Amino acid sequence: MAKGMTIAKSALAALTLTGTLSAFAVTASAAPSSSSGSFSMYIIGDKRGFSPDIYTWSLYADSLGIFEGLVHNSDKGVVPGIATSWSTSKNGKVWTFHLRHNAKFSNGDAVTAQDFVFGFQQAFNPNTAVKDGGGMDATAFLPVVNGVEVAAGTKSPSTLGVKAVNNYTFQIMLTRKDPTLIQDLTLPAMGWAVPLDPKVVNSMSATDWTTPSKIVSDGPYMVSSFTPNTSATLVPNPYYFNKVKLKKITLNYTASSTGLVDFENGALDMAIINPSDIKAVDSNPTLKSELHFFPTAAQYTLDVAPSQNNALLNPLVRKALMMSINRDLISKDVLQGTGTPAYDYMTPTWLDPWIKKNAIPYDPTEAKALLAQAGYPGGKGFPTLSINVGVGSTPDLVAEAIQQMWQQNLGITVKYNGMPASQFYSTYNNPITSGVAFRQNASNVVYPQLELPTSVVAFLNTGVGQDWTAPYLPMNIYTQWQKVIANKSMPPKLQQEQAANILIHNLPKSILQWIRLGVKAYNTNNTALMKQFFYMQEEQVFDLPIYTPLQPVLIRSNVHGYKANSFLLTTPPVWFNDITVS
Repeated sequence: MAKGMTIAKSALAALTLTGTLSAFAVTASAAPSSSSGSFSMYIIGDKRGFSPDIYTWSLYADSLGIFEGLVHNSDKGVVPGIATSWSTSKNGKVWTFHLRHNAKFSNGDAVTAQDFVFGFQQAFNPNTAVKDGGGMDATAFLPVVNGVEVAAGTKSPSTLGVKAVNNYTFQIMLTRKDPTLIQDLTLPAMGWAVPLDPKVVNSMSATDWTTPSKIVSDGPYMVSSFTPNTSATLVPNPYYFNKVKLKKITLNYTASSTGLVDFENGALDMAIINPSDIKAVDSNPTLKSELHFFPTAAQYTLDVAPSQNNALLNPLVRKALMMSINRDLISKDVLQGTGTPAYDYMTPTWLDPWIKKNAIPYDPTEAKALLAQAGYPGGKGFPTLSINVGVGSTPDLVAEAIQQMWQQNLGITVKYNGMPASQFYSTYNNPITSGVAFRQNASNVVYPQLELPTSVVAFLNTGVGQDWTAPYLPMNIYTQWQKVIANKSMPPKLQQEQAANILIHNLPKSILQWIRLGVKAYNTNNTALMKQFFYMQEEQVFDLPIYTPLQPVLIRSNVHGYKANSFLLTTPPVWFNDITVS
């Protein structure tokens, strides 16, 4: 199971803002129309530039039309990109892609199968990641032959399971059958699975990826200007094989707190607004007609925190707590309609509607009975429970609502513990010395097949695996485990083996059974087993999923073809070249 922790933490911060209803002055004037041929929008950016090899926010912009891979998402679903057709071998482990002959980079060079081989090897190569100052977590999503070994530096990138059969035939060799490969290649985190021009990239330094004149790409748009943390301008690739629909796209990186104002004054054609702005928008007929709500992939969840007290290790207690949370009320009232109930840490209902089948309902009466069955009738004797969240200058209203629900429905003492994000992250794994606690977490979901554990040891050494499993250890064992993972002098392989062994020998059987079920589902590509894995996660209440953000977005009425990419918190379009402006 792979998870980009940097991205997840950024999503967590954004989720906190989603639950914070800050207000500012708004007017009710009609918004000016955008000019034909140009489009400006808000998107998350960073200082890292546009290298498709490393995991940055700008990687997502790469995948939306600066670079083009074998296939891409569109307003019509998955469509051919540089590949015009593809096929699989009988055993499902070899995929052959036939490339179009008229695709060119923005410098006029032809795009060939060798460029895809080079692009894949760059993404898996740890030396490339070190040179560029970052890493590429998303390579773990695909079971490419020798991918794990190349990423670990134990095998040469030349051994990676990719091949140019000829100039226009590209192959990917897999370690196991992956019937969802085409779908997987459309994920934003797969922005690295694109062709790169070797003669250009081999002469580039890391900082060159922030210099537009040195960036050569193959998508419909190319980077014309870039000011870190401010904006970027995209213009048509003059050599693109198809019609490019806009003359200019402006990517605005400025924080969305002024989204409504910027939309009204014409600075943005797509703007994210705050929940507190919705009433003002609804009062303006023109703005109301331009308001859309898009689901996102960042789930707001509460995880068990490690503690001296074992109260939260009882599944009856966790189920009672889950049953005491009115997720519908939080979504409709606390978030003012900018959220929808979540039923699993990784699988939102907009992507996987089946996840709701075994959902734990809101039932305060049954919750009280479960808590009594666990030995805490009427909440008596239950330790003080804290909700630890990372916040900005204002409280997390969702966490405060949950605090009230638990106190009223279960009769227990609950503390809201909001702290600066830096303090929250630095103390995330510190054991609770008094009482028990939950800690806020967020996930960036992908297709459920890609969230399955590939092995017990691998899962127990990922961030998400450690977040879920380690708090279920006895405190003396937890301390041993922490010492192992903090030992920087230990060889990484030995460290992972020892850390995993501590967890394997001391975790509750239910958790290990759940992980092994996921591994079996992964190895067999069995959809029924995959669903059982996620259902078991719900039934055991390993975490408390609360809501999926619905992003309130203004889009001008003369903008057409905008389909939101719900795999990203800021819901940009799935493909820039689907957009037209009348």
